[in-house]
Amino acid sequence: MAARTWRTHLLSALGAGSIVAVASVGLASAAQAGQAEDEIPQGPPPEPEGGISQGDLDSSIIVWSGHDNVTELGDSESEEEDVVVLETDLLFSAMEWDLPESPAASITALTEEVPEGAVVDVHGHTDSNPVPEAHDFDNQELSERRAEAVADVLEEERPDLELDVEGFGDEEPAVTEDDDDPSTFAANRRVEIRYGD
Repeated sequence: MAARTWRTHLLSALGAGSIVAVASVGLASAAQAGQAEDEIPQGPPPEPEGGISQGDLDSSIIVWSGHDNVTELGDSESEEEDVVVLETDLLFSAMEWDLPESPAASITALTEEVPEGAVVDVHGHTDSNPVPEAHDFDNQELSERRAEAVADVLEEERPDLELDVEGFGDEEPAVTEDDDDPSTFAANRRVEIRYGD
């Protein structure tokens, strides 16, 4: 397969995220073929025939800045009524409790059903994996801080609510953890917003 066709095929199969890998492979191939470094073409690649153009690639690049762009908070279905479960893996970076600004509107939207003036429990939970020794806190503190971060958003967005904030560490798992199933650990890393009787 000709180099240009191979690169075009690879870009089509893998998408724009593979541009760097393809460029590296192209340079390595040129070097292996015995081309001197100054003979390697400089500048943007030529437009492929009948394939993806450089303009197509440039316009399809999306800059992702991680948690700052969270638009869904993973409101898990709870078996209990009047409980909103927020998956902390989507809200927080690992071992952190600072919320980016973007989830505030989503947290507020998820609590629209909470009656005005309700008493709301904000409960933080972690999985049973211990916090690495490099950190000066444990699961209990992590759960408390994350619950406080969510409560701060609620307090600002819904000042009518009476909030009771508490962290439980790994003491009240939602599911039984299974070492062969990482999703069981993820399900236990959560902040619950409880309201009603």
